[in-house]
Amino acid sequence: MLRHRAISLVMLFAAAPLFAQQPPTNIEDRVKQLEQRLDTLNQQMTAIRQELDALKSGAPAAVTPADAEDLTKVEVAQAPAAPAAAPSIGDVTTINNPSDPGASKVFNPDTSVIGNFLGKVGQPNPYEFGSDDVRRPMNLDEAEVAFEAFIDPFAKGKFFLSVTKDGIDLEEGYAQFVTLPFGLTAKAGKFKALFGKDNTWHAHVRPWVDQPLVIHNFFGDEGFNDDGISVSKAISNPWNTYIEATGEVFEGGVANVFERRGLNDLVYNAHVKAFRDISENNNIEVGTSYARGTLNDVHNQFAGIDVTYRWKPPQRGLYNSFIGRFEAIENRRGDANDTLRGFYASADYQLSRRLFTGVRLDSADRFAAGATPTDRGVSATLTFWPSEFSQLRGQLRRMRYGDVGRSVTELLLQLQFSIGAHGAHTF
Repeated sequence: MLRHRAISLVMLFAAAPLFAQQPPTNIEDRVKQLEQRLDTLNQQMTAIRQELDALKSGAPAAVTPADAEDLTKVEVAQAPAAPAAAPSIGDVTTINNPSDPGASKVFNPDTSVIGNFLGKVGQPNPYEFGSDDVRRPMNLDEAEVAFEAFIDPFAKGKFFLSVTKDGIDLEEGYAQFVTLPFGLTAKAGKFKALFGKDNTWHAHVRPWVDQPLVIHNFFGDEGFNDDGISVSKAISNPWNTYIEATGEVFEGGVANVFERRGLNDLVYNAHVKAFRDISENNNIEVGTSYARGTLNDVHNQFAGIDVTYRWKPPQRGLYNSFIGRFEAIENRRGDANDTLRGFYASADYQLSRRLFTGVRLDSADRFAAGATPTDRGVSATLTFWPSEFSQLRGQLRRMRYGDVGRSVTELLLQLQFSIGAHGAHTF
């Protein structure tokens, strides 16, 4: 309040010359006005002196009527708050904890469910006769349930459950360590081996309804997936290229691929990939893999190479893009004289924001006693994304199976839908 009055005095004295410059219409009226202003200034100065004296002595100062309103405002602002009422059972108390994203996931990990509904029209696969793998006309093939969260600042936990009508299977479940010394990363648990590209994908990540023949014939429906330990390191180089080397050791229990008979019958897998930007519009990735284990008391070895080319211009990347893929695998089994080989090559083009199309060529040998038949096929796909959480896909494929000499034409239909927060997979 003192500050306000001091400002008023300064403004009044500053404005006095302005009043003096006005031409007086009535000198007597003008003199009376000035006298009244002087009386007002004297009263305000007296009030200020009283307040200063009261502040020095601690006694309350006299209040003029002109100051009553200002003092009332001050007293209301300084009045002690009324005692709070006792809380009732219906009151809700909010506790503002400090922000800690890691702590918030301890009891609430990212959880998602992805459904994979399949349909089929056409001739039956000759290898499905009399087996449990026959593809049904309509079937909810799988529901993938995922849980992901940071365990602590040093590791992240990931679990992927495959739920089918036959039961629940642990597809992957591992801890991933991202802050190890020397720039290393590692994971331990059950996971897909880093062999090639397709083997590392979950079903909902593939750009096709089915697996390529080379993956199906060499590793089976579940792929190269086992319990083990994996260690990776990015290698610095002067070529402006991202190079990563990975070494993995598995227990050795992949059906019809690796079978551990003794404690030392482990499976070893190595993978090296190089990624480089060609320009701002495109890039290329080249990888090579080698795995060695035991099957039927003899060595079973796999060697592979994969190439991925991507074109996605920044200006049109939301509406047009292209991905070309090639992967070749060679299998040498100690109990067979022949070396099995296979490959797939595919091209996928984005027609618009939500519409994609593609083609794929397949060729793969298949192990059989006394013979090495080769299966071949060609496929065409059309995929529509209604949103980021669902997709519709149709795949027309024609396969020729080597040992039966028969071609089969099928139309596969797929609906995928997801709920919840699902983390991004490896690029």
